[in-house]
Amino acid sequence: MAGIGFLLALSCAVAACLCTAAPSRIHVHPDNHWFLDASGRVRIFHGINAIEKGFPWYPAQMLNQSRLDELQSWGFNALRLGMMWAGAEPHEGRYNQTYMNVIQNITSELGRRGIYTILDMHQDGLDSFYDGVPPWLVASFPPPDHPYPWPLKNITSWSQNYFTQRCSHNFQCLYDNYKGAADKMAGFWKFVAAEFSNQTSVMGYELINEPWVGDWTKDPELFLPGHAGKKNLAPLYDRINRAVRVADDETLIFYEPVTWGYIFSEDGVLGSGFEHVPGGVAYRNRSVLSYHYYCWVFQLGQQQYPEYKRVLCDEILGPKMFSAVQEDLKTLGGGSFLTEFGLCWPNASDPTYPDTIECGFVLKKADSSLQSWTYWDATPGPQVFWDPTGRAIPERVSLFARTYARAVAGVPTEMTFDIDTSRFQLTFTSDPSIKAPTEIFVPRMHYEAGYTVLSSAELECEVDEKDHSLLYIRHKQTNQVTAFLTDESSVTVVPSSDANVIDSISGNICLKVNW
Repeated sequence: MAGIGFLLALSCAVAACLCTAAPSRIHVHPDNHWFLDASGRVRIFHGINAIEKGFPWYPAQMLNQSRLDELQSWGFNALRLGMMWAGAEPHEGRYNQTYMNVIQNITSELGRRGIYTILDMHQDGLDSFYDGVPPWLVASFPPPDHPYPWPLKNITSWSQNYFTQRCSHNFQCLYDNYKGAADKMAGFWKFVAAEFSNQTSVMGYELINEPWVGDWTKDPELFLPGHAGKKNLAPLYDRINRAVRVADDETLIFYEPVTWGYIFSEDGVLGSGFEHVPGGVAYRNRSVLSYHYYCWVFQLGQQQYPEYKRVLCDEILGPKMFSAVQEDLKTLGGGSFLTEFGLCWPNASDPTYPDTIECGFVLKKADSSLQSWTYWDATPGPQVFWDPTGRAIPERVSLFARTYARAVAGVPTEMTFDIDTSRFQLTFTSDPSIKAPTEIFVPRMHYEAGYTVLSSAELECEVDEKDHSLLYIRHKQTNQVTAFLTDESSVTVVPSSDANVIDSISGNICLKVNW
């Protein structure tokens, strides 16, 4: 680990010199759930969240060019950015163009580095004293039947606010379109869509973060996520979809269930309650199910990880959620994206540290599920990826800066990365009609002595001339006809220093890369 800090700094300097083509618009295969780019390649995304939960409502760190260069150098190609309604429309019907210009500047700079943006209407608690929703909206709602914080006696954490009648009542007013509240939210999103419709690096609009069930004090069955999803969330999402599609008929819409709506995949009261993507079947190729995973028994910063907690998180709850999402996509269509996970600050030099174990489980499971993700949240203090001086913390970054296939010219079938050995393997069914290459990101910090690429015989390998972290894989061509076609192709990346490992792997040495 001693050389990681130097390599991080060096890779950032390399990234700053790169000139990346503007990202093409992303769409979703309506039935097979893959993200696809304009070339037809399957895309996989790794990234972070960047949310500012108060004035000025945008993360100032994302205006720091060197920080954006670092994100690029670590291989991140997605960022979930707070699009705060309170920042965009501080007064009803009056939009803050200065705020919108700042957000557009951030998304443009990210796009210039090949990083896509998900604009997230973030909120926690749907109240004027917290974040994201304009105070004028909340002020338009009638008071609840009981004073805040009923039925609780006091509030000791922000999350407890959800169980108050006032929070639940506010959500229900939104869902019921009280005095046009839902229409106003749809109008906000229509405005945002009009502003960003031509920016292809903006991958999607996430309609609302972690929506609550509604007023459970009037309807206790709303705690059944399927009931809340069908009664309250789905109609709201359909309404907003109609408004957005007037201004932008192409950009993806990300939609969330209630946070416990993906423990079970049943389409009844224990599932999400969704019967179709926002707008219906015609929008499956422009809709993405956004979901979050936090194991509720895991505690940040604990020094020991009891085995019963690890089993509950990593062998029961986590796998159940990943499988439930995929099962529901078979009915809903569209794509899926793990837009939040974390509250674990790993130390890659200590594999026994509980935060390392928990973050490592999610990342490994996402790889095996070929699932895109954005980690929560690397930007606010106390810092996760950067210390208070702005220096990157390599022991944390290195777990997330992984070797992965971010574009596949065909259909990926398996992807693994071993953080301990730095061994990466990809298998995929290739599509020779796709002219753009399969692209694998190889972070320098895991291969200090260079890396060796082994592949099946039909493949050829090439490294980017300017950035040796970018590996391109193509089918060999003979007289414009693809040679050695097989049902499945494979690529393996290992550190060049591990001669014994290289000798034990079947496949041809396709390329050796030195920094």
